[in-house]
Order: sequence, then C-alpha cells, then structure tokens
Amino acid sequence: MLTQTSDWFPSDLNNQLTQPERMTPYPKKLIEVALPLAEINDASAYDKMPGIGPHPKGIHHWWARLPLPVARAVLFASVVDDPESHPEKWPTEEAQNVERERLFGILRKMMAKKLHEAPEVYAEAHAELMHHCDGHLPTVFDPFAGGGSIPLEANRLGFETHAGDLNPVAVVLNKCNLELAPRWAGCSPVNPADRQRIGGAESWLGAHGLAADVRHYGKVIRARAQAQIGHLYPNMPLSKEHGGGDAKIIAWIWARTVVSPNPAAQGKHVPLISTYWLSSKKGALAWLEPVVDKETGNYWFKVRTGLPNDLTAISAGTKMSKGGFRCLLTDAPITFEHIRSEGQRGRLGSTMLAIVAEAPQGRIYVNATPEQVRTAQSATPSGYPDTNLPEEALGFRIQNYGIRKHWEMFTPRQLTAMVTLSDLVKGIGVDVERDGLVAGLSPQEAVSYSRSVMTFLALALSRFADNNNNLCRWRAPNPALINLFARQAIPMVWDFCEGNSLGEAIGSWQVCVEREAACISVLIVGNEAPGFVKQIDAANAVNGIANLLVSTDPPYYDNIGYAALSDFFYVWLRRSIGSLYPELFGTLLVPKQPELIASPERFGGDKQKAKEHFEVGFRKAFAALREKMDSRFPLSVYYAFKQDDEESGGAEETGEAGIDLTTGWETLLDALVSSGFQITATWPVRASQAWRMRAMGSNALASYIVLACRPRCANADMTTRRDCVAVIKRQLPSAVRQLQRENIAPVDLAQAAIGPGMSVFSQYATVLEANGAPMSVRSALLEINRVLDEVMAEQEGDLDADTRFCVAWFEQYGIAERAYGEAEVLFIAKNTSFAGLEKAGVIIGGKGKVRLRRREELDPHWDPRTDDRVTDWKCTQHLVRVMTAEQGGGASEAARLVNAVGPARAENARALAYRLFTAAERKGWAEEALAYNILVTSWPQIQAATVKVEPDGPAQSRLPL
Repeated sequence: MLTQTSDWFPSDLNNQLTQPERMTPYPKKLIEVALPLAEINDASAYDKMPGIGPHPKGIHHWWARLPLPVARAVLFASVVDDPESHPEKWPTEEAQNVERERLFGILRKMMAKKLHEAPEVYAEAHAELMHHCDGHLPTVFDPFAGGGSIPLEANRLGFETHAGDLNPVAVVLNKCNLELAPRWAGCSPVNPADRQRIGGAESWLGAHGLAADVRHYGKVIRARAQAQIGHLYPNMPLSKEHGGGDAKIIAWIWARTVVSPNPAAQGKHVPLISTYWLSSKKGALAWLEPVVDKETGNYWFKVRTGLPNDLTAISAGTKMSKGGFRCLLTDAPITFEHIRSEGQRGRLGSTMLAIVAEAPQGRIYVNATPEQVRTAQSATPSGYPDTNLPEEALGFRIQNYGIRKHWEMFTPRQLTAMVTLSDLVKGIGVDVERDGLVAGLSPQEAVSYSRSVMTFLALALSRFADNNNNLCRWRAPNPALINLFARQAIPMVWDFCEGNSLGEAIGSWQVCVEREAACISVLIVGNEAPGFVKQIDAANAVNGIANLLVSTDPPYYDNIGYAALSDFFYVWLRRSIGSLYPELFGTLLVPKQPELIASPERFGGDKQKAKEHFEVGFRKAFAALREKMDSRFPLSVYYAFKQDDEESGGAEETGEAGIDLTTGWETLLDALVSSGFQITATWPVRASQAWRMRAMGSNALASYIVLACRPRCANADMTTRRDCVAVIKRQLPSAVRQLQRENIAPVDLAQAAIGPGMSVFSQYATVLEANGAPMSVRSALLEINRVLDEVMAEQEGDLDADTRFCVAWFEQYGIAERAYGEAEVLFIAKNTSFAGLEKAGVIIGGKGKVRLRRREELDPHWDPRTDDRVTDWKCTQHLVRVMTAEQGGGASEAARLVNAVGPARAENARALAYRLFTAAERKGWAEEALAYNILVTSWPQIQAATVKVEPDGPAQSRLPL
C-alpha cells in the first residue's frame, strides 16, 4: 500500500552546491529549499479559472496576469527562513521537518479559496513574516507591475509596496489597487440612497463603501444614458407564437459581408458565417436556416429550433473546410486573399442575422427585422478618439482586413454608446463631490473621493469596451456573448455579437458596473500597508529607494505586445479620466518605443536590433535592482515559459533532453547571470485553468518558472568549462532523481532541472571556454540538457532485459513494424530473445516483421500475480492503459495494479514513464507523450486510491514515492 510521504517539493534539491561556494552571510529562505508546490499549483489554477466570483482580477483586464496565490506564496517563502538555516533551534533533520511542516501549514492556509473572506490568515502570515524580520518588514518592489498581482499581495501581507510600470494603463490599475481603494477603506458611501441604510445590518468595512458608490453612480450614468440614447435600444415586439407583447433584447447577431467573387452574383455582398448555430445547448437548440432566392439573387435567414437534419452544414455555416468561405448565392469559393483585398479597400459590410431576446417564457431567438436593422444603422457617433492601430504588432491581424482605426472596432451604435458613457463618466464627478460634502467630507476629501469613484467607473468602461465591440463572439454551446480579449490578441471575427448596452445581460453597462463594484469589494483584507505607484522605467526605477525585496514578473521577450494591446483601453481612459492624470495620459497612445519587448516592427523589421533592445534593457534593469536589493532576501523572477492561450515565442534550438532554448528564456537567464546574480532555485508552477482536469494530462509546459536569485559573491572564482561541467555532472543526477521522486510532471522535468544546473554555472564569476572566451548561458543550458539525457539513460540499468529491449526499440521505431533482422541484433545486445518477448506479450512478429504490441492489444484482464514473465515495460503500459481508458479505468483501477505488481515494479514503471515521455516528445509523438505524462501526473491520485484498495492476494509492502 502507498503511504503519504512528506509533500513539499523538492527536498533540498535546489541547495546542493558545495561549500564554501554556496556560503552566504544570510540564512537560506524557504523558497531556496522547499515549497508545498502541489497546493500552490492547485490554488493558482483555481485563481485563473473564470466564474469564481468577485476577484481583484476583475478590476481591469490584463494579459497573462500572475495568479494571486503564487505571488503571495513566493513573497512569504522569500522572507521566512528555512529551518535548516537554524541548527541551533532545530538540530536534527526530524526537528527541521517538523518546523518546515508548520510553515507549510501557514502556506497551505494562504492557498485557500476566497482568501479575502479570511483576514485572519493574512494576519497569521504577517505575524510570521514579522518574526523573521525582527519586527521590520522590507519594502517590496515590483518594477514590472503589469496586472498588479505581486504588489497587491505584498500590500495585503503588510509590506510597504512600490509598483512601477511604463504602461499608463497598468499604472492606473495598480493605483486603484494600492492607493485609491486602501485610501477609502472602512469609509461609508456618500450617495444618498446608501447613506439612508447606514446603521442597519450592512457593514462598510474594507472597500464596501467605495463599491456601493461605484454601483450607485453607475446606475445614475445608465439612467442618463437611457435618456440620451435609449431610442437606439428598443424592445422587440413579439409575435403571437412567442406570447405577444415586448421582449428585452439581449443581443444582435451579425455577420460580415463581402462582394462575391463570382460574376454570376452580380456584385452582391454575401455573408461570412463560421456557424449557423445560435444555441447548441441540449434542450434549447436554435439555428439559422439560409433562404436563397436564385432568381432575384437575394437571401435572408430564418431562425429554427429543434434538431436540424444536417448537423454538419449547420456547424460549418458558409465556411469551407479548407479555408475561406463559400458564396451563399453561387457556392463559389471566397478566399481569404479576396476578403483581405476587399477589406483593404474598405468594402466589407455587415448584415444582421438574428436577435436574442428575453421573453416571458425565457430566452428566445427570433428573426432579424427591417426595423431593428434601421435602428442600428440610425446611430451617428461623433467625438470618438480618431487614433490609428499600429501597422504591425504582436497579436494583431485585423489590419489585414481594413480595420486601421480603433473606432473601426465598433459598430456605429456601439461607438455612440462608448462616447455617451465616456462623457457621463467624465461628468459624474460633480455629483459625487456634491454628495460627499453633504455626507460630511471636507472639500478636499470630496474632490479626492470623486476622482476615485470616477477612476473606478472608467475601469468599468474598459470592461464595457471589451464586451461592446464588433470583435465579440456569440458562443453557441453555452449561449453567451464572449468578450474580445479571451486571449492576448485581437483576431478577426466574422460573425459577431452586439450586446444590448443598456440592457441587463452580459456585456451591458449595468452588468459591467455591478461586476466592477463586486471586485472592488474584495480588494481590501484589512492588513494593508502603504502602497505607491509610479510610471517608471524599470532600469531607473529604484532611485531613492533602498533595501528592497524585489519580486517581479517581467515581459516575455516577444510573446505579448502590452503597449499595442492596451491602446484599446487607453484611448477611452484618456477620454474619460485623462484630465485627472495628465502625467499618464499626455500622449495620444501608449508609448511604444521604450517598452521592453523584442518587437522588430519598432526597429524597421530588424530582429537583431529588437533583440539588442530587449537584452540591454533587461541587463540594465537587473543590474540596477542588484544595487538596491536587501541582501537578506533573494530576488524572485517569474517567467511564463509557455502560455496555453498565446502563440509561442518560437523555439530556436532544443537540447537533447528537451529544454526549449527560446531567445526569451536564454536572455532572461543571461541578464540575471551577467548582472551578478546566482540562481539558487527554480520552481515550475503549473497555473493552467484545468490543472486537475484536461491540462493535468496535457503536454503543455508549466505556466510559470519561478527563479530565486542571490547576488553572486564579490570574490567568486573563475573556472573552466571542463570543471564547471564536471560539477554539473556530479550534482545534477541526484537533483533529477529527487525531482522524479517528488513526482514532477515529465513535461516539466527539463525546465525544473535548470535550477540545480544553473546554480552551478551562475556561482562562478566567469566560466572560460578552452579558447579563453566566456562560456555562454546557451552553452550551459545545452550541457545541462546533455547531463539530463545521460541521467535518463543511466536509469535503464534498473530495468529487466525485456524492458531494455522494448525501450531501445521504442526510441528508434516507436510501435512501427521493422524487419526481423533489425530486431535480432537488438535481441543479442539486450540479452533477450524473440520467444521470450513474445511469451511476455510485449512484441508481435510474423512474415519477417517485428513490432511492439500496442496498448489496446494488451490483455485487459492481465493479472501480474499469475504472469510468470512480468516486465517493467508491461507494468508501465498496463498502468498507462487504465489511466487513459475512456471507460473502466482511472486511478482506482491503476491502484489495483500497483498493489498487484508490488512497490519495486510500480516505482520502476513510474520512472520508466519519464524516459518514454522524453523519447516520444523528441520524435514528435504527441499522443504517446501525453499518455506517459498522464501516468506520472496522476500518481498522487493513484497513491491515494491505493491506500483505499485492499489487495486480493497477500498484503503488499508499502510503496514510497
């Protein structure tokens, strides 16, 4: 049976440097020794999920936002000493483990859901931090604050916090989190409606009073907007079929149109529709039926309900399987080249397809009407920002189709709503200030408070813009409007959804304000220390501040173009609250050139200049930070190695064991090492939204790699490449084996191995090549790869002969069939035979050919206790088989096999899965690699299930992990 072992990860593998090279005048911190990574992973995954209720992330959209749990865990672990550093208090390993478990207990509490409802947890963590700092916490600084996760959690933990960013949108967001909301913590609302309720059951603790005012004045704005533009949002008259009367419209469904390339269509516009489904939700099916009049060359759409006859046609719309669309009038293909050409000439149009409404009997889908089309077309917006999209930028494709201005991402009615609401936000300050004076605020306080309410309402306007543009989609499986920024890009959308701006459904102003207010209410936990936010260049950000604990999530080379993307919000923030923050909104658009990304289009397409800009900026920033750091605490740096919802930065080279040597990853490490830092630990944090679901078995890399870094000793020695590699070879194998024992996912193993490997390389002032030149970070990573590959190969010695044959065959051919002669050579080399392997049931041969047996060909009723030729290969394949079975498998069935094969075989199977994952990934066999990744990542569930499963035979010994 399996036992629960110590579940921190990994046990001291990040600290295997030899003394005195590793000596430091300060104690090692918990982050440099061990973390309860499983709990941090789970909490971070939950934090990234949508629909988890009010959350600070809802204050304003930001791309690749760091999960709050990992931010607070890293901050806590960067301050708290590891018990190993105090042998005078905990002289034995057992005592150190007990104390470490106590600290983990605090960390696990900090990983709880909805922690804003548990201020006592923050208070306990704060008390522990104070104990480790003699009552004086360091100042936390994040020079790349972005979405504000690190500064917010530092502030909540009681650190004085400084946040900096070049991007004015990020600066406003962080000001709201660190300066505005804490400034009014515990204050009652000033609006007359809520003032009458004071003294009742409601408490105005935290930011609830501010949230109430944002909600109230948002309603005032809606009422005023209704008076001004309500005629653009009429109700929908219902037919007798739907009960008569009027229904409130939820959304209008549109499709873009283009002139048909077929002359037979006589130059008419035809729709570009990706699907005819309006609702594919079970029990509420609704879809569009195209009606074409061949004689007149006209078409229209009817809304149908129930199950369609041709599901394939409904799903496809007018889109063709091989790309492009088909002409609804002639069936002629419409290529994307034609669509782009027409778009560049400003000749794309749009047509209303259907209307979604709320009737007395529930949601209905009805035909578009001429009256609704005329109403939409009657909007005449003016006064909107007339700003240009970048000609070329990361994540942008819409310019190819003629959308070159920010206002062109809105329909006329949407644009009218944006201008109207923007003006109303700008004017609401007078109301707030007046009511504040009546509520007893001083004139100065009333002005300051009105600015705060206006700022949060402007952020609600950003949310509204994200849900109120012609690039929003209508989701049919679970019908709803989907906002533009589902990922960090602005892609083209063919059939789009226009929500009812003055309605009550998702995307409306009312819902956007309500969600903004709900998110404000959870910002404050009652432990906040002073917070300060500035628009600054990271390289010059530390002037005037010293003794800093630096924790930051820097830009990711060329993955995300924050400046260009945030222009979408900036132009409306500038229009509504630009006068409140003239220092932030002095330019028409977000400044692009200083942004620290490798964007060739900003350097005339020169990739080398873009790379140099990024590298120089990174080195300058980290060199400046090193000078101002409090040397008691390690620097923590996050690197989002691979995001599921973005395009990869592009791997340029891959080492033997699979470390992806992207330029961004290499540049980050090089900047740290060349700035005088030594990497003391790396942690792969898996923050997928489906950590315990789909992504648990996926081959996506960990969402983040967290690096802990210390300033390298001033008297650090130089060494040669030969000696450095010798130390890596001596220390890395035990670290890798520890990683495997701690059950790191195979897909993350290569990245996690960077920590102990780079710890060796970065401890030296210089590592010299044979020709006297400095050894590069890239060369060091390749050496780490080679050693990792050797470690994986060395584990073969623990396997039986049959398994060694299967592994060698798999690494060369997979499960492909090959000539018997090739197999015979390998039989001899591995000291086995065809007859023995056939008896073992792992190979199949005939007609001069040999191949490995596929998993689906294995005996589903296999019992290792009655098998007289059990092999590690067969155990592994059967465990993978039951863990990946669609029916009848899972952890409980795998646990029965583990009990039956015994601890040694089970451990060999798990170790073999790492080796087979690496082989499959190298060959590009994604599904096969996925299968082995699933087995390893599922091992904790198998372990738990094994404890519950009683073996059918004699009692088995306990299986350690």
